[in-house]
Formats: sequence, C-alpha cells, structure tokens
Amino acid sequence: MFLRIHNKTVDLFSSRSSVTVIFISLTLLALLGGLDYLTGDYSLIVFYLIPVSLAAWFVSRSCGILFCLLALMTRFTVNEATTSFSARSTSLHYWNECIELLFLLIMSLLFSALRKNLDSEKTLANSDPLTGALNRRAFFDITEYELNRSHRYEHATTIAYIDLDNFKGINDRLGHAVGDKLLITVTKTITSNIRSTDILSRFGGDEFVILLPETPADAAAAFLEKIQNQLNQAMAASNWPVSFSIGAVTYPTAPPGVDEVIRKADMLMYEVKRSGKNRLLHIEATEENNGKRQF
Repeated sequence: MFLRIHNKTVDLFSSRSSVTVIFISLTLLALLGGLDYLTGDYSLIVFYLIPVSLAAWFVSRSCGILFCLLALMTRFTVNEATTSFSARSTSLHYWNECIELLFLLIMSLLFSALRKNLDSEKTLANSDPLTGALNRRAFFDITEYELNRSHRYEHATTIAYIDLDNFKGINDRLGHAVGDKLLITVTKTITSNIRSTDILSRFGGDEFVILLPETPADAAAAFLEKIQNQLNQAMAASNWPVSFSIGAVTYPTAPPGVDEVIRKADMLMYEVKRSGKNRLLHIEATEENNGKRQF
C-alpha cells in the first residue's frame, strides 16, 4: 500500500512544474499552521515533513532548506500565539524549536540526496557508460513513445543506423584506449549537430542509431549528409582511417513498430556495407512506391 501511494505521488508531482509544487507546498504549510494553532499543545512537526519533502524532492535541495525555515517560522508564530509568556521564556522552549528545525533540515537533506542518487542511478541504467549516449533498452522505450506520438499527430519520423567502417583495425593496431577515444569523438560530433529532440543511442560496439522525430525525408537527407561530412572530418583530424556506412528510412506518417523501423534501417546500412562502405542510403517508406524513393 505504501509503495502504491508513493508511486501515485511521484506520478502526480513529476508532471507538475516547480512553481506548481512550490504553490502546493506553501498551501499545505499554511493549512498545517492553522491546524497547529487549533490543536494547541499537540505536536504536528512530523506533518511539516510533507511540504518540506515535496520541495526537496521535486524542486531542489535549496528549496527544501527554504521550506525548513518557513516551517520553523510557522511553528514559531503558532507557539507565540498559543504558548504563555512564562513557557516561552524558558530555555527548553527554544531548545525544542531548534531540535524541530534540525529534524526538518536533516530530513530535507536526506530527501534531496535520495532524489539525486535515484536520478544518477536512472541515468546510469539508461546510458552507455563509455559515451554517455542512450543504451539499447532506453532507446527502444523512447522510440516506442515517439512512434506512437508520430502516429497520433501524423508527423514524419526518420531513423538512421550508423556503422563505423574499419573500426576493428583501430583497436587491433592502436589499442582499445584509442578505440574508446574514437567512439567518444563520434558521440560528441553527432550530439553537437542534432537537435535537443533528437535521440542518439549506441547500439553495439561500433554501431549508433539516431531517431529524428518530426523530420520529413528532405530535411532528414540534408541532415544526414551533414552528419556524415562532420564525422569524416572528425576522423581525418585525428588521422583515424574510419568511415561511416549509414542506412536511414523516413516514414511520412504512421510508422510500424519499433523493431520493424530499426530492422529496416539496419538492412539499409548492411546494403551500404555490401556495396563498398562509406556511403549514405536513405529511402522514404511510402505506400505508392513501396518505400523505394531514394535520396
């Protein structure tokens, strides 16, 4: 039951903006202050963790600390209004308030640290450890979502499969350290030329896949030619005898499933390999020409 509540809470607030979360936290803080005033001597400090944790988890650590101070101010105001002067003047009264602040502060820091570690774990689980590009599993998940969106809004989608020619020779002659540096250079070159909405994944040792949402055939053709030129220039700058075989397919609307889209791009890439490597083969999959319009 607790896990179900947690998951629903995360789903609810993850889709909200930081401003919305802050507003909700402030509202909860005000309601707690009013309830605290009505209940009098009953301590509600544990319930102040709710707005503090929301701010720390869904906004930032500094915001969580700010809400710790706001919670303390709320508690202090309520205590001033409900506690007699003689009780407020004792050292025990202020000691208790300091302990409450420390409790909220520690919990806020724990929440923010937990969120940071969770985000780091998700990044590691979804990324290739060498290049930082998405791994195969994460790419399939994102591509499935993008293809569904493409089908819903009838947007064109392009996917490109890139294989590094002669990469094995680099590892054999120059060593794996140079091979790793080359793969990182490839990733950086592609990343610096794609849009924020485009998705790059390292599929295998020397294979990369790029998803281009909302990209029709003409725009995709120009983009892929640019990418291939940029990659070749990057290889030439380091005197690496590596070229790139690229197979790409554009679906104007309603592309098939993820497996079929990737399989089609992969087949085109291997067709380039068989015909001499270092080339781009890009087609538009249309019903009227059975997917044979080539660029």
